Amino acid sequence: MRITSLQPQANNPERINVYVDGHFLLGAHARIVDQLALALDQELSAEQLEQLRNEEALQLAVDRALNYLSFRPRSREEIRRYLRRKQTPAALVETVLARLDALELVNDRDFASFWIETREQFSPRGTHALKNELYMKGIEREIVDELVSEEQDEERARRAGYKKAVSLLHSPDIDFATFRTRLGAFLQRRGFDYEVSTRTVKALWKQLR
Repeated sequence: MRITSLQPQANNPERINVYVDGHFLLGAHARIVDQLALALDQELSAEQLEQLRNEEALQLAVDRALNYLSFRPRSREEIRRYLRRKQTPAALVETVLARLDALELVNDRDFASFWIETREQFSPRGTHALKNELYMKGIEREIVDELVSEEQDEERARRAGYKKAVSLLHSPDIDFATFRTRLGAFLQRRGFDYEVSTRTVKALWKQLR
């Protein structure tokens, strides 16, 4: 097989169309073409072709992971599951994760801190719910136990329930029993235990009435 043309793709100049013996063979990232020192009139061996295809498959998987990361930070397990859904071979998945490690783009402790901070700011959760969310994202129990504490559940519950309490109190003739039932259920759905929910309901009723 002789390379007869190396043409940048019209819609993406970072990718090169490789032609052998006058026929299109495949598209590859320009970095891989440079890495393998591919050149016009070069004879391409079967081993080189296999290496080219392997490197291209890896690059595509890395690019896919980087795009996935561009929307928000991800846990290692989230990336692993995403690549598997995209039918990335298992061996490549771990290689991609190793490359992301080298680029310092995946760190489960940093991700867990980001997730907790985001929840605290926009949608507070009780310790139980917050821990379960992190477990579901593949964060190790040791990290979760270190970063998530029950000590702040009272304050979290107040912030989580404040808007809901205001909304409930806008209802005409609402009584404490109805307020307690609806707000208590809301807080427990957010992962707060019965005792914290009960104290929070009483505190918000007293504060806002």
